Amino acid sequence: MNIKPQDKTIRDLLGSKRTFIIPRFQREYSWDQKHYREFIEDMLGNLVIDETGTISADQYFIGTMLFIGDFTEGTGDIDVVDGQQRLTTITILFSAMYDRFVELKKGNLAKQLYNYIMTENDDGEPVRILKSKSSYPFFSYVIQEKESSYQGVEPVTEEEANIKATYDYFKEYLNESKLKKALKISNSSEKVGELSEVDILKAVRDQVLNSMFIAISTKEKDQAYRIFEILNAKGKRLGYTDLIKNRIFEILKEQEPADFAEETWKDIKKELHSGRESVEFAQFYRHFWLSKYRNTQKDKLYDEFCKEITEKESCKEFLKELLENAKLYMKLVNPKREDYEDRKEYFGIVQSLKCINNYFNVVQVRIALLALFDAKKRGIIDFSKLKKTVLELENFHFAYNAVLSRGTNRIEAIFSKFAVALRNASQKNEANGIIETQLIKKLGEIFPSFDSFSEKFISLSFTKKETASNVKAKYAINKLNCYYSDTDVFADDGSIEHIVPETEGVVALNIGNLILLEKRLNDDAGNQVYSDKRKIYEESTYRFVKDFIEKHDRWDESMIAERAKELARIYYREVLKKEIPSCNSK
Repeated sequence: MNIKPQDKTIRDLLGSKRTFIIPRFQREYSWDQKHYREFIEDMLGNLVIDETGTISADQYFIGTMLFIGDFTEGTGDIDVVDGQQRLTTITILFSAMYDRFVELKKGNLAKQLYNYIMTENDDGEPVRILKSKSSYPFFSYVIQEKESSYQGVEPVTEEEANIKATYDYFKEYLNESKLKKALKISNSSEKVGELSEVDILKAVRDQVLNSMFIAISTKEKDQAYRIFEILNAKGKRLGYTDLIKNRIFEILKEQEPADFAEETWKDIKKELHSGRESVEFAQFYRHFWLSKYRNTQKDKLYDEFCKEITEKESCKEFLKELLENAKLYMKLVNPKREDYEDRKEYFGIVQSLKCINNYFNVVQVRIALLALFDAKKRGIIDFSKLKKTVLELENFHFAYNAVLSRGTNRIEAIFSKFAVALRNASQKNEANGIIETQLIKKLGEIFPSFDSFSEKFISLSFTKKETASNVKAKYAINKLNCYYSDTDVFADDGSIEHIVPETEGVVALNIGNLILLEKRLNDDAGNQVYSDKRKIYEESTYRFVKDFIEKHDRWDESMIAERAKELARIYYREVLKKEIPSCNSK
């Protein structure tokens, strides 16, 4: 392996008039605020202010970068094997600094700085100094092409969102007050206050350009993937998804007539950052793997992938399946009725998925859900089985996670074993058996007892102020209303009513004092006493309300605790469909 190390500066690199390409196997730009904040603070922290008040750059070592090709010799593009996070950040910083120079009407400074972002070929055509296929065209339009009409384009992937966040941070940071404040922290000179913003910006520019690094280059392009893994083994730890991506792109090397690996990977990332909600690729990937293959710890996912996916065809099929599951995953994360053509029979399922995600904040259940919806698509379970199982999962997580706040570590293994078994099933009777024995039965074995459930349930409360308990109490009251109305779907016009007015104090917030009432009636009831409210309640169409007023000619604070216990019994027995020991049945 022919490797040539050299001491270089960022000025040498960006001023070389060469194009630096982020290879297809490289990780996406992923620096968060901690990293780019430290970067700009390091640049400012190394500036020197002498006795005359002159500010200048000092020596700074930015680390090692590895390239395929030598940018100090010849012509042609250079691949960046290690260093793309730093180079991308520097380019974003210079882009924000360019915009600040323009705002300060320093056109010449902006123009000169732009030469480190874009260059020209021999025909005078613009050429990007840094190229990344994964973030194209967003990075080019928003960061590099300052005259582009696409400046306002919004990010559609997690990587693009990171790029925009970095730019926005630098743009806000590069103003006189913040720059001087940062300088005062790192430099005790009394001359800081006398510096102009332009002088500080120029010094930051020079500090970055003069930063030293060790450039290691090799012309052996075929060994790029191996170098990538060696760097990781030497302490530059990469995430398992970065290593898996590298391995996939190593197996699927063909880029003509189309780069299947790159295009499919890009499609997966776009799905996970769709208009619904952004999801981290690492989270999705692990849930998919646990649903399809086996329960695996994060630090073993790369090794397990290498054992499982070894050939070109299996790798292609893996990518295809990953894309299809990404689409399904997003429907589970942020479900919508239109996902099912607004068919009413699916309204209950959509509601269950929303409750699991938005009310209970449980993500591990997606391992099981991926397999369930896959089984429905393959026709080995019918709609009624899907609906019943999703409802079982909703009920379990309300009791286990929302009410009792128990952890999910134990559940993940159950979900993975069940999901893998279900995905391997091919017949309906086999699939139904797996659902009953490996999911429903296993969850039933750890389902909370009535005593533990009731103890926590009767303490639920609801207030107009934002509290964690609000969501749980509101959900429980809506579910009770569904039970009384014999329906699966929450009432569209329902709102939480405090029977004893909320203004009466803490006891009035308890679930025993809550009921669901049509919003217009709730507004009419206001803070009236129960004897007056009762007449308004009589106008309600909800069976839940009718049952209450039939049983209660009067209502006061002394009755709230007992009703809370009654609601706990009804919920456990009728909503959760669990048996209550005879000693607790009344």
